[in-house]
Amino acid sequence: MNRRVWTDFSIGFLRRAPGRPARSRFFALRRTRRRGQASLELLIVLLFLIPLLFGAFELSRGVAVRAALDSGVGIAVRALSVDTSAAQWAWATIKTQEAVDQNVFGGSGVGTVSFTLTDGTGTVIDQPTLDGLSYGNTFCLSGAVDFTLSIPLLDLNGDPLTPDTITITVMHCGIVERM
Repeated sequence: MNRRVWTDFSIGFLRRAPGRPARSRFFALRRTRRRGQASLELLIVLLFLIPLLFGAFELSRGVAVRAALDSGVGIAVRALSVDTSAAQWAWATIKTQEAVDQNVFGGSGVGTVSFTLTDGTGTVIDQPTLDGLSYGNTFCLSGAVDFTLSIPLLDLNGDPLTPDTITITVMHCGIVERM
């Protein structure tokens, strides 16, 4: 039985080796190339998949922080609509910060809550002015917190050495309900 083998003397890898047909050497080289190609394809896919997965996780963290901030500011507005004293203001700010710090994903990457108090016309007021509002006046409380994103292989602010930070803001309005 005489086997026909590929022989091309201009290409070294197709020469016949003693005891081994050139065709099997060619396919062995081809398998090696395919493994290298699969590794490269995996690397390219991972370059897109890793930021996508971490981005989805960071998005869920941001939604949890926003929900906690929304809940805390809502509780603060309700408390301030019944009692506008300085002690109640201090309690409301502490409870809002606690709500944000104790969100589902923890308080890491979350800054301090800052508040802006406005009256019904949109004018910024302070706590003593809120205490002087009469029954039935409206006021709004905005709460804002800085949220630090950590997504590998993705830089949103143009500087790879500084973390990307966004500000999450919510607003609730209430009516003064004390006489």
